[in-house]
Amino acid sequence: MTKAFDSFSKNYNKDLNDALRLTGYDSSTLTKAKLLKLQALFPELVPLHFNLLDFGCGIGNLYESVKQFFPNASYTGVDDSGESINKAQSRFGNNSIFHNLNSENWKKTQYNLIFSAGAFHHIPHDEHKNILKELSGLLKPNGKLVIWEHNPFNPITKKIVTDCVFDQDAVLIYPHQMKKNMLGIPLTNIRIVYTTFFPKSLSFLNVLDPYMGWLPLGGQFVTYGEKIE
Repeated sequence: MTKAFDSFSKNYNKDLNDALRLTGYDSSTLTKAKLLKLQALFPELVPLHFNLLDFGCGIGNLYESVKQFFPNASYTGVDDSGESINKAQSRFGNNSIFHNLNSENWKKTQYNLIFSAGAFHHIPHDEHKNILKELSGLLKPNGKLVIWEHNPFNPITKKIVTDCVFDQDAVLIYPHQMKKNMLGIPLTNIRIVYTTFFPKSLSFLNVLDPYMGWLPLGGQFVTYGEKIE
């Protein structure tokens, strides 16, 4: 996360959609795909009342759709970009909870699920382990920490990152490195799952996505682990 995103907050979704044009998808569709994957990975959470932290929430795209997939989730969003937080708050009103990264308020809650999508590649890699450790400290027993990132092995993903105006500082993360950092926290039951294999023109093949998580060619990968009791 970076305060440089202040300048991108106004046109964030437009700029993102421009970068995604190669895939045929838009930001809303891919946000829902993330939530669908979370639902598939953690079906036990669907009926529960639980606390969800969106670390690197940007302008709140995840919040917009979260109730469709986790109807009883209590959402908190946090981001280092003050302008992005202001826009998220203005989009969704007083019922939504968004905090600046520097606030202590979001750290007062224990979470069942902490999710971060596309934030860590903007953070210097030597800071990752400490941030993951801090986040894991906010998990309830058996809580899940889930990091969703671009797959550096996928050439289309690398082109999208190169073309995206707000990814100019991005340094993509190799899956084994994210797993190594999680092992050092420590978390348990750590897994890497690859996802987002097909462009919109081949979206009828998305039914295969759950069976291809082992294949390191997906456009994205998910690394997740569970807090040791």
